[in-house]
Amino acid sequence: MLIRSKLLLLPLLLGLAGAVQATEECATAVQCNQVGSAAYQDGRFEQAIEAFERQLRRVEDDDTAQLELALNNLILANLRAGDAGMARAWLGVALDNNLSGSSTRLHLRKVAEALDYPALSASPVGRYLRYGGQAVWSELLISEDGNGGYHGSFSPVRAGARVEEYGPAAIGELDGKLVGDGVQMRLEDAGLGSGCAVQLLREGIELRVQEVFAEGCQVYGGMGISVGGRYIKVSP
Repeated sequence: MLIRSKLLLLPLLLGLAGAVQATEECATAVQCNQVGSAAYQDGRFEQAIEAFERQLRRVEDDDTAQLELALNNLILANLRAGDAGMARAWLGVALDNNLSGSSTRLHLRKVAEALDYPALSASPVGRYLRYGGQAVWSELLISEDGNGGYHGSFSPVRAGARVEEYGPAAIGELDGKLVGDGVQMRLEDAGLGSGCAVQLLREGIELRVQEVFAEGCQVYGGMGISVGGRYIKVSP
């Protein structure tokens, strides 16, 4: 039995060793680009995306050209992985940063061709993301509640400066009933105070969340946590 247990542990230990090696090989933006590009060429898109996210963290507050390169790597890798919704989310980050290089313009067309906008826009139900920097996303899941209405589940995060080492600096959780016509909605039964309104406006694949900032309203998470802002729908 002991020998068998060791054999079962061997793949796990090898996997951990590989992860450590990949981390050591991806200490700089240039190295991350090389590691991600090699994985991409081999068809290992999940590993490529991970490396490109690390590349992004190393240039996000630095060089615009390098930022555009990292974002375009993420757009293309997600497209090749079959996740057009996530590619659109990364394209949104590029556009929000006013990036307009030839690769960004090319990928804008590719994403538009790959994404099924009518399917994503048909219903509020689905997964929405809001970018928080450092390759970290806050999430909103909208589902049917079984009574002809909708349920909203927020998972907001605040990335912080050292998310790779320690994870997000703060996280939160907020759930409740969404009341409205599927375009304009408000969050109810979420355990918030009477003056702590959370409202949603959905337009196509974009969704805006507005919340009241007041004492006792942001009690659903750690310091600096909020569900407010602009989200994009990445899957139905």
